[in-house]
Amino acid sequence: MPDPARQLRVATLMALAVLAAGCGNVSGPGSGPPSGLAACGSAPLFTVPPIPIGSIAVLAPLGNLNPPGHTLPTDHLYFYPGGAAGTSNPVPLSAPGDITIHSVTRQTRSGGGAADLVDYGLSFTPCTDVDFYFAHISSITPALASQIGTFTSCNPAYSTGGFTYIQCYKEVGIRLAAATAIGTAGGPGEGALDLGGYDRRVAPLAFVNPSRSYGSGTSFGQNQTICPVDYFTTAVRDSLRAIFGRPGRRRTVEPLCGTLMQDVSNTAQGRWYFGQAGNDDPHLALVHDNVDPTEGAFSVGVSIPSLPSTVYLFTPATTGRLNLDFSRVTADGQLYCYEPITTGTRHILLQLTSSTTIRIEGGTGPTCGPSSGWALSAAAVTFSR
Repeated sequence: MPDPARQLRVATLMALAVLAAGCGNVSGPGSGPPSGLAACGSAPLFTVPPIPIGSIAVLAPLGNLNPPGHTLPTDHLYFYPGGAAGTSNPVPLSAPGDITIHSVTRQTRSGGGAADLVDYGLSFTPCTDVDFYFAHISSITPALASQIGTFTSCNPAYSTGGFTYIQCYKEVGIRLAAATAIGTAGGPGEGALDLGGYDRRVAPLAFVNPSRSYGSGTSFGQNQTICPVDYFTTAVRDSLRAIFGRPGRRRTVEPLCGTLMQDVSNTAQGRWYFGQAGNDDPHLALVHDNVDPTEGAFSVGVSIPSLPSTVYLFTPATTGRLNLDFSRVTADGQLYCYEPITTGTRHILLQLTSSTTIRIEGGTGPTCGPSSGWALSAAAVTFSR
C-alpha cells in the first residue's frame, strides 16, 4: 500500500526542484576578495539576516539536488521567500554585514517554455579570508545600480537544465554597511535566493577527485565550501538553523546546514562524471537527501537513456544487494538493484567495476525481481571519478 507520508514528501521535493531550476551555473566565486582588506579574525562576520526571518518559507540546506542543472549536490543554501502566507511577492534583501562587493553578475534566462527572466548575482566579502555570493537577486536598488554602472563584459550563451543563459559581469569595489538595502529576492518567475560561501582557512573537503570540483586550485573554490549561516551572530544563526528543511519537513540531523561533500572512496557513494563537461548536466550523484539524510538518492543527469533526469529516492539497506547503501557498495563483482520510491515505473541496476568506475542502467518495472535475473545490458552507462 502506498505510504501517504512518503508520497507527500516526494511531491514537495519535486515542487522545490521546479522552483530551483533557474539556478543555472551562476553560483560560485568570482575573482575572490580584493586586496587590502583586513584578516577576518574569530568574531561573527554577519549581523543581519539577508531577508527578514519572517518572510523565509524554508531554508534548503547544502547538498540540494535538482538535475540536470544541479545534478551534483549544491554548494549553496536556498532561501525560499514566502513566509507563512506563501506569497510570491518580492521581499527586501539587505547586506548581512559590513561588506565589500567585488563582482556583479547580470543573468538573462530564456527558453524552457517560460518567460525570459533577468536577475543578478553579487560576490562580496567582509574581510580577506572569506568570499560569499548571492545569486538570483530579483532586483537591485537604484542607488546600487548607479554605483555598478554599465555591464561591459558578457560570457557566451550556454545551456543547462533546459534553459539558455547569458551572463554579463563587472568587477567593482562597492562598500556597504550592514543592513543597507541591496534590492529584492523572490517575486513572479523567481525561485530561491542563493547564498554560498568559501573560507580559505578551513581544511579542503576530501573529494575523491578534488580537481573536478568547481573552482579547484583556487583559494575560494568549492573545496573550501562552508555553511554561511555559521558566520552570523548567535541570535541570527540560531533563527536560521531552526528553519532548515523543505515545506512540511525540517532537517533534524546534524549538521543541520547539510553536507556538500559525500564522496566515500572505494565505494559507490559520491560524485560520478561522464566525460569532461564543466556543467552538471551529464553527470551523476549517488548520495543522500539533503533534508532527510536517511534516504538515499540517485541524482541523474542526461547521460543515461534508460533513466530520465530526476532524483530517485530509496530507503537504504545495510546488508544484501537490494537497496544497499551506496557507502557499502564496493568493487566486488556483484550487481546491486534499487527500487526507488519516487517512481513506479523503473528500478535501477548498479555495479562498481573498479574503485573509480561504475556502470548503471534503468530497468522496466518498479521491482527488481529475483537476483538471478539481474543483468546489465550493452546500454548500461559507465561513469568515472
